[in-house]
Amino acid sequence: MPTSKKISIIDVFFIMLLSLGITNHVILIPLLLQAASRDAWMGTIVTMILHIGWVYILYFIMKRTHNQSIFAWFQEHFGKTVGRIFITISSFYFFVMAMVILRETTTWIRVTYLPQTPKTVVSLVLVLLCVYVAYNGIRSIAIISGILLPFVWLLGHFVAVSNLEYKDYSLLTPLFVEGYTPTLNSMVIAAAGFMEMIVLIFFQHHMKRRMNYFYIVLLSLLLGGLTLGPLMGAIATFGPIPAMQARYPAYDQWMLVTITKYITHVDFLALYQWISGTLIRISLFLFIITDGMDLKKPKHRAWTLLALGGTLSILTLNSTIDRQIELFVLGKYSLAFLCFVASLTLVIAVAVSFKAKNKGGQKT
Repeated sequence: MPTSKKISIIDVFFIMLLSLGITNHVILIPLLLQAASRDAWMGTIVTMILHIGWVYILYFIMKRTHNQSIFAWFQEHFGKTVGRIFITISSFYFFVMAMVILRETTTWIRVTYLPQTPKTVVSLVLVLLCVYVAYNGIRSIAIISGILLPFVWLLGHFVAVSNLEYKDYSLLTPLFVEGYTPTLNSMVIAAAGFMEMIVLIFFQHHMKRRMNYFYIVLLSLLLGGLTLGPLMGAIATFGPIPAMQARYPAYDQWMLVTITKYITHVDFLALYQWISGTLIRISLFLFIITDGMDLKKPKHRAWTLLALGGTLSILTLNSTIDRQIELFVLGKYSLAFLCFVASLTLVIAVAVSFKAKNKGGQKT
């Protein structure tokens, strides 16, 4: 039975840093390097600065909706039909995002660690675990995040410090050798990742109190740092061209780690980081989808989560869809999701602004 207890602000930070941080490492960094090479880190910094202004929109929405469920708010103010359309569109977005990270994770695990294990086994184990966590509610997701994140953070700093001998930060310059276009391209990619902070709106009603603007900005900067650190580390370690050619540059940095001459091949620790992020990300998205359905009975929630999880596995295991996801990630992923999430954020902002003004007009 899922718990109804609300989560604290620190719980929100734990959940967001794991669920969004995995995207920055797995998907964004390779795309940033391929789009802008050594200029990618500058594009990321500029995007971080601009995003400080953008997140005020999230704060505005949360303030105007008074931490009410955004799904319930739309149904209350615009009727059930519009509310259901909004729920369907939002749920589709979260489902696709869960599908992308499930595909990336299962493929990576099979290629790097379990080549003899059927991909079906890896996918089903991950999905069932995520379904179980999602079924137990947002509080369970927060508790597990609080346990996993400190070790993920320590391992991240461990790999960064361990590879200092291989790093040459002079490789980060010169900038803009090929003009400003690569930097602008990297800004689009970075923005697509940072925009995922819209997730805050969809579980705000489970928070004990509303996040203020400072906390949202701090979270934005921390997420930006999760992108910037490994990105600069990859360039400084391998050089801009080799880093650009690597499929998973953040993982490749683990392969260089040695603890004295007697302990090597500690790259298996990257598996802990990756699975931790994937577990929380998929669990959170499945929870949000079923939360929008407003299923009252635990039995109905359980079967719905199992159906969603099963569909995720079936789709990602299909060779045709698997290939399409890969092409999408390497191609139009960033621009597509940037446009979608930016549009969705603005639509919600306009909706809450319009209804607030309308309500104020009625009072007068």
